Amino acid sequence: MASPPDRIEIATALYGAWRLICGDAAGGAYFRAGREGFWSAAWAIVLVIPAHLLTLAVHINDGAQPSFGLDDTIREAEILAIGWFGYALLAYYLMQNFGWPARFDGYMAAYFWTTVPLSYAYMALTLIRATGLLPSVLENLLALGFLVLMLWSRWFIARVGLGIKGREAVAVVVGTVMFDWMVGTVLSPLL
Repeated sequence: MASPPDRIEIATALYGAWRLICGDAAGGAYFRAGREGFWSAAWAIVLVIPAHLLTLAVHINDGAQPSFGLDDTIREAEILAIGWFGYALLAYYLMQNFGWPARFDGYMAAYFWTTVPLSYAYMALTLIRATGLLPSVLENLLALGFLVLMLWSRWFIARVGLGIKGREAVAVVVGTVMFDWMVGTVLSPLL
């Protein structure tokens, strides 16, 4: 397993992630290659957890849940980690079955690194909505724009990272969304 990435590698990878999100296929060249690159990118979860927990705290502060303690915070971090590595495991076995084992590391590195800016964008959107800084029409428009950006970027990463056609990339995105939904729905009440 690779050692955690240093700050230069993190900055470089986040730049590559930004380029991918902006539709530049060359963004993947900014990630470490091979299995080392996969494990290095897996460390991006450390950057995602703060945004995830802050977003969750804002949602809980809306009054949907009466209390949320340390146990709940740990449980949600565990769910994120299970989803993070569970998706990688699922992708690994699916790519083995499809005969694409060489595509796994590059795809997952791109997937992991692009999750960081997308998580912080979602956190910013959540904070904007929670503070009521904008009229609800603009908030809803921003939310719709973020949804389109997130789905499009996942589609683009699947298409470029896996070297597949657009329709196949749609299937990957649908599978990813279903996996994320199942992890959240099934594990939240269990843990």
